[in-house]
Amino acid sequence: MGDHKGTVHAAMVGVGAAFDFHAGTIKRAPMWMRTRGLEWLHRLFSEPRRLWRRYLVTNTLFVGGIAKTGFKASRFDRE
Repeated sequence: MGDHKGTVHAAMVGVGAAFDFHAGTIKRAPMWMRTRGLEWLHRLFSEPRRLWRRYLVTNTLFVGGIAKTGFKASRFDRE
């Protein structure tokens, strides 16, 4: 979606692997992993070459950005 920002003039919604799960083209994690929020780990082990960068780099940057924003917001709450 990021590659098409500004060229596609419509709403874009990221659905991740939802369509693949419903189509049965990829296998879902066992229930015990899903209930513990570990489906991402199952997917990482299923497709490491494709997903390692997304989970390690991109998600780390996202969490860092959220933490930074959260810390700034909490500072304003105290004033």
